[in-house]
Amino acid sequence: MQVLLIGPWPRLFNPGNFQWLSDTARALRQLGHRVAVLRYRESWTVSPRLIGWTDGVPGMPEGLARYRRFQQRMRHRAITWSIRRLRPDLVLLLNGEVFDRDTLAEMRRLTPGRLACWWVDDPFAYTLVPQTIDLYDHIFVFGRSYMPRLEAAGARRTSFLPCACDESVYHPWSLSRMEEQRFTSDVTFVGWYYPERAPVIRALAEDRDLTLNVWGGQWDTPEARRALDGASPVCRSAVDARTAAKIYSASRIGLNVHARQSLQGGLNMRTFELAASGLFQLVDRIPGLDELLTPGCEVACYDSPEEARRLARRYLDDPAARQAMATRARQRVLDEHTYVHRLRTLCELVRG
Repeated sequence: MQVLLIGPWPRLFNPGNFQWLSDTARALRQLGHRVAVLRYRESWTVSPRLIGWTDGVPGMPEGLARYRRFQQRMRHRAITWSIRRLRPDLVLLLNGEVFDRDTLAEMRRLTPGRLACWWVDDPFAYTLVPQTIDLYDHIFVFGRSYMPRLEAAGARRTSFLPCACDESVYHPWSLSRMEEQRFTSDVTFVGWYYPERAPVIRALAEDRDLTLNVWGGQWDTPEARRALDGASPVCRSAVDARTAAKIYSASRIGLNVHARQSLQGGLNMRTFELAASGLFQLVDRIPGLDELLTPGCEVACYDSPEEARRLARRYLDDPAARQAMATRARQRVLDEHTYVHRLRTLCELVRG
């Protein structure tokens, strides 16, 4: 197939975020498809949370609205020109939260093949999305819990398509002595601050018998410090994918705490990246986890911050059990959860 793939640039000030676009393009090419890539930015301009913050600032709502209209015009021109030139069999959007109805309707009119999107976020967290759901031939979403709501909003066809990992980056690394010294810890968390993550981080940081390193943005904000309530894990800046993989190779336990868009179901990318890295994973028990990885066999699951701390201590004292579970999880991911697996499924469903 000729595929036009449209997705976001890495988010501002977050170098570790959204390798998603390049990983998806690479997998499509590995499967033999011809792929052209268009990148867009900035998803933050359509976030209801941002719009709420700026409502009281004189001139800001109008300025943001003008900026969004300008960005929409530029995207519209680039996309329609690309579709006319390529005549793609598939136009695939990754999220696509910035596209208004007029642009998507024109994309649908010009595309000789199918128009689809793949969501690894809450589709309803963005103002434009509910107005455009019915325009896609196929919507793929990382959590089953979103499918009934998408269908109720007019989606023509929905399918479950979980997150994945790039096994060429996330694998056990050989580290230099300097990297070992910088990255080694008992427990590691790589991810940005969200309020729902603070209680688990606080519980682990309060255990003086283990070392906890946190890599990610906004952990030094006043809100995060209040949420940590005096606990002081070692917090460092956000990192890119390759550095994250090296951090995992230097750690004993990889902590996973899902953000709000996953709490009703839908594993994040970190779930598969930790496993592919060969690191023992301590993950919050969310709906749908046991469909993709086996709790107690491939990952250890906790239901509360206190249980996370108890499990961390238990498995730090049992390196053989840690290694056995990490080995099984890595093999499961390589067998079932790479981008090639996901894009093969997507292409088969689109053609069907």
